[in-house]
Amino acid sequence: MNRPGILEHLRNLDRMDAKPGGGDPLERSQVDARFKWNLELIFPNWEAWEDCFTALEAVLPQLAARQGTLARSGQDLLGTIEAMHAAERDLEKAYVFAGMKSDEDTRVGENTERKGRIASLAVGFNEAVSWFESELLAIGPERLAALREEEPGLALYEHFIDNVQRSRRHTLPAEQEALLAAAGLMARGPSQVFNAMDNADLKYGSVEDENGKTVTLTKGRYYKFMKGTDRRMRQKAFGNFLGAYGQVKNTLAANMDANVKNHVFFAKARGHAGTLESSLHPDNVPPAVFHSLIQTVSDNIAVIHRYTALKKRVLGLDPLREYDLMVPLFPDGEFRYTYDEACDVVLAACAPLGSDYVQTVRAGIDGGWIDVHETVGKRSGAYSNGVYDTQPYILLNWADQLNDTFTFAHELGHSMHSYLAVKNQPYVYGSYPIFTAEVASTFNELLLMDHLLNEADDRERKLFLLDHYLAQINNTVFRQTMFAEFEYRIHQVGEKGGTLTADSLGELYQEILVKYWGPGVAFDPDLSRLTWARIPHFFYNYYVYQYATAYSAAVALSRKVLGGGEKEREEYLSILRSGCSRYPVETIRLGGVDMATSGPVTDVVELFSSLLDQVESLLDS
Repeated sequence: MNRPGILEHLRNLDRMDAKPGGGDPLERSQVDARFKWNLELIFPNWEAWEDCFTALEAVLPQLAARQGTLARSGQDLLGTIEAMHAAERDLEKAYVFAGMKSDEDTRVGENTERKGRIASLAVGFNEAVSWFESELLAIGPERLAALREEEPGLALYEHFIDNVQRSRRHTLPAEQEALLAAAGLMARGPSQVFNAMDNADLKYGSVEDENGKTVTLTKGRYYKFMKGTDRRMRQKAFGNFLGAYGQVKNTLAANMDANVKNHVFFAKARGHAGTLESSLHPDNVPPAVFHSLIQTVSDNIAVIHRYTALKKRVLGLDPLREYDLMVPLFPDGEFRYTYDEACDVVLAACAPLGSDYVQTVRAGIDGGWIDVHETVGKRSGAYSNGVYDTQPYILLNWADQLNDTFTFAHELGHSMHSYLAVKNQPYVYGSYPIFTAEVASTFNELLLMDHLLNEADDRERKLFLLDHYLAQINNTVFRQTMFAEFEYRIHQVGEKGGTLTADSLGELYQEILVKYWGPGVAFDPDLSRLTWARIPHFFYNYYVYQYATAYSAAVALSRKVLGGGEKEREEYLSILRSGCSRYPVETIRLGGVDMATSGPVTDVVELFSSLLDQVESLLDS
């Protein structure tokens, strides 16, 4: 498939791996160099970055001037692709350098200004080459074949060109494409309205914390309270939080209706069978992958009901309510790792991937890949970044929590995916889409969990880990599938010409909640019916299902690797080495896993059931 653009890369980074940091921050100057990433390997200083920026400004008009030349000769087509990619490589380097320097200390205004400048230049690059795909599509099959025969260098770009050509029947004449592009600016309206309301306008009131102090309820405090042991506080926070959305439910419903109608309009305009097909088209994912996920989870819904029954039993709550579902079952078994300890644990967990993989991770740890500690002004959360002409980089905010170790393993999965793709693919195929990206990161988390469970030497620690594992599967596979089913069904209403209202959205969401969580959970219909209104992912257009498919693929692949030998390991590593040289479903098949079948999701169900068996056995022993 085509490489994701640099702007899309950064948007996906924000969606995927934003996690809260913690700890008492130091000044950056107080942190030892071995705990900092080495960005000087990208540019030695800002002067070199400015030189790159100036050169890029000069290149953009040259790229725009190539319009109208693609069909002239094979050399012209190849030369344009190579010139476009050469500029994009420099742009990516400048973009990630500015972004990561800004993330080191968001208080530094000059870095924020440079980040904004390169973002504007990226928009300029997109404008300078915006004609490329439509012009390539305008070349007829016979002429394209002649150009390929004329210029052997185009053989490298066969998949790249074929992927553009795949969109031929969904591409309109130039004037109509221009209209759709203009309409696209307006189409962002519902998402912008939701974000403004959700992040700026809504207020959640105040609650008493565990110390009896009245505090303003924020999103961060809400999630903290929902995992806390004080049920009164959970109930109050839950009511305040969802009640805020209830105050504007009709506005949010009208906004959601407009959002769905946007998706329906663009799908129809481009001749797609529906909104799902339109959304899956860029990555060439068969709709069977989406439908198989929902059907397989639905066929095995009893295993989720068994999980909620276990929560009810362990927590001793009757009835178990929606605001009880996030409470850990066995918090007393939690344990902590320093960063150095976590490095050793993660390296040991990665042993099934072979000595070369482990040695590369160790070299990355020692070689300036990772920015470890929280410092004053540093961006919160965690991510893996880097592009084709840089080493991988990882941002962390270490707080010695077990979750930090899992986050570390997760981001190393992304970084090693990037490292192996770059090492084995030319630039055009040296990236990867979200569909496969989360497989590599989740795979490493599964290796870590397997290692920790095997090393657990007491009942409390094992129960804590099993609870963590169950919650992860529930949140990543089952909950995201629930969201995906709701998303599909509201789009079905839109495709049939229906209108979504606060009542219809609430009724549908309540129906799906009961289906997934089962009779063991007592729902407050006045509040649970509002839950749809607070989920930002519904504006991403069939995005969340990829969390569930990626986790399912990772489970199936990790089972093969942990239960197999060199053959299974090499099959998995071939996925990482492939970059985007194949479509994502084809890439996963290299590991012997077919996402268009029920097999991978069935593997998750079986794993989840076995974890429940282990918890129940330990409780009864």
